Amino acid sequence: MNKQSAIFLELPPEYTGEHARYVIFPVPFEGTVCFEKGTANGPRRILEVSDQMEYIDEETLIEFWKPGIRTLAPLPAEPTPRGEMEAIYARAKRESLFAEGRFPITLGGEHSITAPLLRAAAETYPELSILQFDAHSDLRESFPPGGRDSHASVMRRALEITPNLVQVGIRSFSEEDLVSCPEQVRRFITPARLEDDFDAALAEVIVRLSEKVYITIDMDVFDPAFAPGVGTPEPGGLSWRQICRILRTVFREKIVIGADVVETAPITGQVVTEFLAARLIAKLMAYDQAASR
Repeated sequence: MNKQSAIFLELPPEYTGEHARYVIFPVPFEGTVCFEKGTANGPRRILEVSDQMEYIDEETLIEFWKPGIRTLAPLPAEPTPRGEMEAIYARAKRESLFAEGRFPITLGGEHSITAPLLRAAAETYPELSILQFDAHSDLRESFPPGGRDSHASVMRRALEITPNLVQVGIRSFSEEDLVSCPEQVRRFITPARLEDDFDAALAEVIVRLSEKVYITIDMDVFDPAFAPGVGTPEPGGLSWRQICRILRTVFREKIVIGADVVETAPITGQVVTEFLAARLIAKLMAYDQAASR
């Protein structure tokens, strides 16, 4: 597979126009990565493998593509992280990603790209809450390279937009996080908490979220056995079924207004992580439609 302009599922034109409910926004940016590189290749590879999926969700029996899926042209990377954040925000506004009737799904790239998306979303949904799936808390005030725009600081930026942040899967955080955001650290929904009492942890997620929810999924939330192709893998992650169960419940109980799937770093010679990401995107669409039935 070496498509120059891949679109999600390679649907025919009648399902990819302006009327489409789902808008795929590829953002291949990795300007603040501080460990393994490769996330800039994530969006393209996710799109390339997506047409290998079946067009019906096995769990809900929904043909998730029928409301239409429009894939935008990838956003060219800016030379600085600050410039990139402004470009993402401007594109989100220009494309009206958070307009009524649309459901944007942004493909990263590194996790820093979430902050300007949240900024745009909060202008339409001021009572927004954020559901973050991640191995890392990303709560540092600043981290090189990138400073305040680092992927290690993206949820600190999120807290400047809304205090309603629910973090699931966290199993790596800094001393700075504990000192500067002690209440947030105390409320992490860790893999251990999910293993000890999944139902209680899930109930807490639902209670803490507001009515309107934005979902951000860092692929390293999965155990590396399921998703090895990420920039910073951490042992002890969540499973596919755990994450799907949480997502389906959130879609049923809340109104999800958009999502992003970030930090896929493809490994040469395999497609495990990017295919998992593509299936996850299809799940988001299926759960979105199941919630309205």
